[in-house]
Amino acid sequence: MVIAKIPFKFVFLSPTMMKILTLLGGVAIQITVTTTAAADPKASNNWEILEVKLPTPLSDNTATYIPSTDTIYIAGGCNSPKGNTYVDADGLELDFFLCESYSQSLYSFDGTSFILMADMPQARYRHAAVVAQNKLWLIGGRTIPSDSIIADVDMYDPATNEWTTVGKIPEEYLTSDNGAFTNSDESKIYVVGGYTPSYFNPDALALTFSFDVEASLLLAQDYDDISDLIITRHADLNTQRGDISAVRSPDGKKAWVAGGASSYPCEPLSSSEVYDIDADIWTETDSDLLFARLDHGLVYANDSVYAIGGEVSHPDQCAAPELVPPLSAQSLAVQDVEVLSSDDKQWKAIINIPEFRFRFSAEYYPSAETIYAFGGQTSFNDECKCFPSTNEVTALSVSSTMTTTTTTNGNNNDQVEESYMSIAPPSILSSFYPIWIMILSVLL
Repeated sequence: MVIAKIPFKFVFLSPTMMKILTLLGGVAIQITVTTTAAADPKASNNWEILEVKLPTPLSDNTATYIPSTDTIYIAGGCNSPKGNTYVDADGLELDFFLCESYSQSLYSFDGTSFILMADMPQARYRHAAVVAQNKLWLIGGRTIPSDSIIADVDMYDPATNEWTTVGKIPEEYLTSDNGAFTNSDESKIYVVGGYTPSYFNPDALALTFSFDVEASLLLAQDYDDISDLIITRHADLNTQRGDISAVRSPDGKKAWVAGGASSYPCEPLSSSEVYDIDADIWTETDSDLLFARLDHGLVYANDSVYAIGGEVSHPDQCAAPELVPPLSAQSLAVQDVEVLSSDDKQWKAIINIPEFRFRFSAEYYPSAETIYAFGGQTSFNDECKCFPSTNEVTALSVSSTMTTTTTTNGNNNDQVEESYMSIAPPSILSSFYPIWIMILSVLL
């Protein structure tokens, strides 16, 4: 049974529907679909909400696995329980959302519990994190409330539980919402994509640059003042993109980026690129993500790249001001996990995410063969006019992932209600409701 619900409200972007619905282009309608499915229990158990919780609600944080300690480290992030809160930008064309506070904390996670480690030298969120020579490095990110980009590169040594600020990124290379990875011997840290201090002019960035790990450590030892790091420029991405993460293969030969936005927040991307680190060449993968996304998790596990959840803006978000959608619909969750084949030829949706959540960090924990997702923001709350942050931790078992896009509640033949994003051209919207609903009914 298919029921069209008007007026518009927040809806999930479901993998089951998007190939059909994206052909129609335009404004959003909520379609509620009730189906009967014979469920494999693994379809729901594969996205498991854990009893253990983050010590505080977080979003826009990072999660990084360090092999020498067999531990994941969660750094910084937006720690306001309200997450992104609506701001009535009086006198501006478009209102916006922002975070009211951010974290200076570092937590370790061993698959069962969190431990508070030494505080970071400064709070930051929307930054990149990478492990190099068994140390955690933080690059970029932003401050609150000034929303300026952080130049300092902070390094954490888990052996001593101490932080060192090793240097500064020169002004012309300052970015946030960026990705980072290393080469094979972890002698260089690469930074890719992201946004400029203003988010605009230009929009998202295509640049790739690196700095030398040993030289940075020597610089920190030799000078009392924090000095600019020596930067090496590399090949640009084929497509400018921010709101991304980057991952690298264990042998250090290749790195990947996927999705993001080419213009914040209006142009979500489905394309993905692979970088030959030695040859210094970015190449577009043979296929795109099935569904465009930004602010998503990107993880390398079991010789594959996983793109997990994320968000897109409402189709009208960047249209004329009079078409801006209700606050509750201005961020739409992408509700699937996709995996890129080891030959970089095809993205495939493997499971649905059975909850509204985005802006979380994600990392693979080899000991448990599990990808963990930490925190994030949840569905719009009318009382605070915000997308509240959560302390939720979820586990995606890589060993049991299955090729499916059927959302169920884990019981055979149970009724499942799903919300989808339907799209239709505004000028012909009212004329063709019955036809679209008939088409969707037949196809489902």
